[in-house]
Amino acid sequence: MTLPVFLHIEATPNPNQLAELQSYLSKVPAIISHYGGVPIATYDVERALDNQPSAKVFVVVSFPDRQAIDNFFAAPEYQAIIPLRDKGFSHLRFYITSERV
Repeated sequence: MTLPVFLHIEATPNPNQLAELQSYLSKVPAIISHYGGVPIATYDVERALDNQPSAKVFVVVSFPDRQAIDNFFAAPEYQAIIPLRDKGFSHLRFYITSERV
């Protein structure tokens, strides 16, 4: 049995680049879906327990395998929207995780 692999996204939107953020967010779901990604959950961050600045949102997306995530990030259609992503977020970090069996 193959277990899914998860893409966890830690993000803080850039309030000064809302048009770019909205443009990115309108395009990325179709690309994720094309590579087998299924959004699992989106969480608003209330606070970090260490009282350090934290991201504003966490997103979890399930992919069928690691290769699907690699293909998503390498896809020409995703590469084309990276400038929107980079302007639309003041902080963005990706994690690839898998379940322990």
